[in-house]
Amino acid sequence: MTLCQRCGKRPAQYYKAVSGEKLCLSCLFRSVERKVVETIRSEKLIVPGDYVAIAVSGGKDSLVLLYILGRLKERGTLGGVKMEAFTINEGHPYSCFYRMSRRDYVRDLASKFGIEYNVYHFKDIFGVTAMELSERLAKAGHEVHMCTIDGVLRRRAMNIIGKARGWTKIATAHNLDDEAQTVMLNVLMGNLSRFSWYGRYEDAEEKDLIPRIKPLKYIREEEIALYAYYHGLPLMELECPYVTTNPRYNLKFTLAEMERDMPTVKYNLVSFGEKLASLLQSRAPPQMKRCKYCGSVSARDICRVCELFEKAGLLDLYLQKLLS
Repeated sequence: MTLCQRCGKRPAQYYKAVSGEKLCLSCLFRSVERKVVETIRSEKLIVPGDYVAIAVSGGKDSLVLLYILGRLKERGTLGGVKMEAFTINEGHPYSCFYRMSRRDYVRDLASKFGIEYNVYHFKDIFGVTAMELSERLAKAGHEVHMCTIDGVLRRRAMNIIGKARGWTKIATAHNLDDEAQTVMLNVLMGNLSRFSWYGRYEDAEEKDLIPRIKPLKYIREEEIALYAYYHGLPLMELECPYVTTNPRYNLKFTLAEMERDMPTVKYNLVSFGEKLASLLQSRAPPQMKRCKYCGSVSARDICRVCELFEKAGLLDLYLQKLLS
């Protein structure tokens, strides 16, 4: 029997390839929590006085994020910090049937740590659901991937809600695998401008967003899944039907193959992205504009949100919702 190479007491049950260590699950989970604390402290992601909103989709990553931040709050590690957990219902079958089915579970989990939980709906914010917008775009001859609609509108929704609620940070559950995919995808597509905002914002066109923080960005997805399972957090029972046509989907398997021969590849990619971002951010920022319709900061005359609604013939509806 091989013993854990950290505690030397319990049987080793996990091989951490990047460090070459054989760990028991207790030491693995402690290392996950320590890395999250280290990331928060070293990058000053959360400081006293912050009002942190935790984005919860209902998947394992966001549940682990809520659980770990809740434990840190409970222990006093994050003193002087207010927290709120929230879920956004985009209004298509996956979000309605999957995310909303876990609403009570998420509320109970958040309540365990004294964290408020709220659900916000695209329909209330924009006047339409993601599905309704997709259908209107298709009828107008514009085929837009549902992930694009979800992503563009979700970022705007979080900003609208956050400004009204007084959020100072939005914590998302992006893990090491997600971040490595982002860097690789932007390199393959030649999106150099995206790195100007990598690590601080999710979208290169929306510089006035409430800062997004990613406490799990150095934790492998596999380790998060193990943490969730052994802490009684439910794993995903079905996959979003739109994910297989997302460019990220194949990158996930490509990186998994590369990781077999180069265990540090994901860490290397994230490190590269951060170094490139730091270099680009040291230069003078590009001249930004204001969307001529809604006034949001944008690299173009019309922001991506207004562009989608304009193509769908629903721009007036969206602008009216902004004023209401």
